[in-house]
Amino acid sequence: METRVRLAERQLDILEGLLRVPSGNVAATLSHVSDLVARATGADKVDAFLYDPARDSLVAVGSSAQPLSVLQRQLGLDVLPLSNGGRSVSVYRSGETFSTGRLEEDIEELKGVKEALAVRSQIGVPLEVGGQRRGMLMLASVKPEFFTSEDVRFAESLGRWVAILAHRAELAEQIARNAAEQGRRAGAEELVTVLAHDLRNYLQPLHMRLELLRMRAERDARREDAAEAGAAARSVLRLGSLISDILDVARIDQGVFEVRPELFELGALVRDTAGMLASAEHPVSVTVEQGEKVELLGDPRRIRQCLENIIANALQKSPERAPVSVFVTLQRNRVDGAFAKVDVRDEGPGIAPDMLPRIFERYVSGMKSEGGLGLGLYLAKRIAAAHGGDLTVESAPGKGARFTLTLPAGPGSGAARERAPEASPRG
Repeated sequence: METRVRLAERQLDILEGLLRVPSGNVAATLSHVSDLVARATGADKVDAFLYDPARDSLVAVGSSAQPLSVLQRQLGLDVLPLSNGGRSVSVYRSGETFSTGRLEEDIEELKGVKEALAVRSQIGVPLEVGGQRRGMLMLASVKPEFFTSEDVRFAESLGRWVAILAHRAELAEQIARNAAEQGRRAGAEELVTVLAHDLRNYLQPLHMRLELLRMRAERDARREDAAEAGAAARSVLRLGSLISDILDVARIDQGVFEVRPELFELGALVRDTAGMLASAEHPVSVTVEQGEKVELLGDPRRIRQCLENIIANALQKSPERAPVSVFVTLQRNRVDGAFAKVDVRDEGPGIAPDMLPRIFERYVSGMKSEGGLGLGLYLAKRIAAAHGGDLTVESAPGKGARFTLTLPAGPGSGAARERAPEASPRG
């Protein structure tokens, strides 16, 4: 009776000790736990093995601080490839408890454990971490018949507690990583925003000087110089648009992103935007639905910004001379009423399936080799949302991409035009 009382007290002490284990990293937590288990059970070595898929091995992430554990690491027995077998591997694979007091007679155990470590008694229990079998807990002694049947049942209970602590430690690590990443991102965003503010102050004077050089070159009939100066001026304007995107992202985060609605005709805005972006190398064709006026109540400056980002993205992805097609249509349904659709289609390589769900996230670019901050599509989708609309994408590798901008139509949409314009190729 007295022995049972002492056993119960010992088990209670270790469980209370496990409750006091701090939430550190996984290795520190499991090492601390292994020490507690070794002291409570009298084992000569306790290991918490977790499966490492990169090495296809069980790795003793946590081990008790005992001479036998030190020897185990020196012999390389703290990493057990699944292909080598052994009792630790069989417990992990089967999910069943193993115990013996005569390990030297076990033909399935590794020779290094039986001979080099001279282990005679073992208890192995699986570890179910986060609802999945992730490893196993091994208690070892150099004394034969050291563990009792009560020790086996206690080890099974310990396995469940250890798995909970390992999961808690993994969650704590994940939270810490996320916090660090958010801190780095916040610092980077603040730095980029400050730089954008400063750079914008230099762009207007630079653009004016380039325009002055272009006009002088035209006056002196230096056509090539005029063309170069004009191209440089357009590049400065594009840089200004990028800086505006950066600052607008900051305004969205701060809740001060402005939308000033007014009535305007979408087809004309799309044609004008496409004409500004098109070139001989990258033509843009625009087709507006015939016979109807597509009118919006929104901020034309913001919608232009949205269109510029979508079309510029399509031009960037398209091969040289391959056209980007833009279609403007007016549609109706009983639920949403009238709404305008702008489809932008390119003939580029398409978007990778793993990238598709994240394409509208900030700092995500469809093709890493092309560089860019990855803000254009993020901002375009937010502008669409600010107008009660949406921006979606469909794509398959090797078959280009189609971005669809949907916006609520204004009250004058659907009225017949005085003269329906022809489809307008640009570039």
